[in-house]
Amino acid sequence: MSKTAKIFIILIIAAIGLLTYLEASEPEPVNWFPSYAKADKIPLGTYVSHDVIKETLKDDRFKDINQPPYEFLTDNDTITGTYFFVNSSINFGEDELNKILRWVEKGNTLFISSKLIESKLLDTLHLESDNLLSLDNISTKPMVELTNTSLKGKSPFLYERDISNPYFSAIDTINTIALGVMQLYNDTLKIKEPNINYIKQAFGDGAILLHTFPEAFGNYFMLKNNNYRYTQNLLAYINPSQQILWDNYYKTGKTFYTSPLFLLLNNRYLKWAYYFVLIGVLLFILFEGKRKQRSIPIITPLKNQTLAFTRTISGMYFEKEKHKEIATKQNLLFLDYVRNTLRVPTDHLDEKTLIDISARSNNNLEDTKKLFRYFDELHKKQKINKEELSRLYELTTSFKSHV
Repeated sequence: MSKTAKIFIILIIAAIGLLTYLEASEPEPVNWFPSYAKADKIPLGTYVSHDVIKETLKDDRFKDINQPPYEFLTDNDTITGTYFFVNSSINFGEDELNKILRWVEKGNTLFISSKLIESKLLDTLHLESDNLLSLDNISTKPMVELTNTSLKGKSPFLYERDISNPYFSAIDTINTIALGVMQLYNDTLKIKEPNINYIKQAFGDGAILLHTFPEAFGNYFMLKNNNYRYTQNLLAYINPSQQILWDNYYKTGKTFYTSPLFLLLNNRYLKWAYYFVLIGVLLFILFEGKRKQRSIPIITPLKNQTLAFTRTISGMYFEKEKHKEIATKQNLLFLDYVRNTLRVPTDHLDEKTLIDISARSNNNLEDTKKLFRYFDELHKKQKINKEELSRLYELTTSFKSHV
């Protein structure tokens, strides 16, 4: 290795080491991924709300559901309670939605807190949604509160981050009850132009609760000041005697991890160390491969002359009018074809063997017998002519064409 190459490699290693140090010394960035998984302690995980609700209701009235709703309700058609969904988006399939609605009609409750709720459910409840924007203010920090005076508190609850803010722009005023409202923050903690973000609607003997601010169940909101009161009061509209079925299936974040690299890539320091190792290995391959690689000569493979040899021999037999020998060879080749291709033994060519040959070759039994009878006729003759040999060729070719 030349001196220049050594200096170049040392510089690369030093640069990698410096980058690793700078990356490792920076503070861990906050992960704002909208997970809503019960195991996640990131700002938008539901570790706090899940544990608080579970401890409040105790195990006999709280159940984690890890299956799709359709599958769970099919296996547990007698179960009752409140099916509880929290995620950034909820999109049931048509059959699954119909299954849930039939379950609600029996006297159960469906609770959904999500920014995006599928249009079929909104259409069923005669609702329309829109996203709240302000032309006068770039900020999209929402203020939220409940409409019930005994639940809404002294002032609205402020979520101190810019997010999307969906709301119900149109509702069925006869059948729908507005339970909560929201507005973009406007320098004062007061909602002057309320937009509905929490509704309740009776459905059969049950009820459906829809909420468009799932951040209320996130760890960040729950642990900020006294915001937990808003989340607590949201649940006041759920029947306290019903069991809560907490959905873990419709979650943006995973509740369990199948990749063996998860622990490695989930830690920022280990992740960058892993990346730099890969970069170092790639550089090593490039430099070492360039130094040691040699051209590989092209060796032309030998040609298969079997077919040409066979044609030559058969031509010699045909020119000398050795039709009997050709027919004998053709008989042997055909029997070999039956054994190896059709997988039928030819030790005894009885009725059962001919039936097997006919079935496996897609020929009818009469044509199969006809071919073997012709083989026998030619075998008994001392000498055969050109026409008889041609006839044998036609019969065998026709037989093989059906396979």
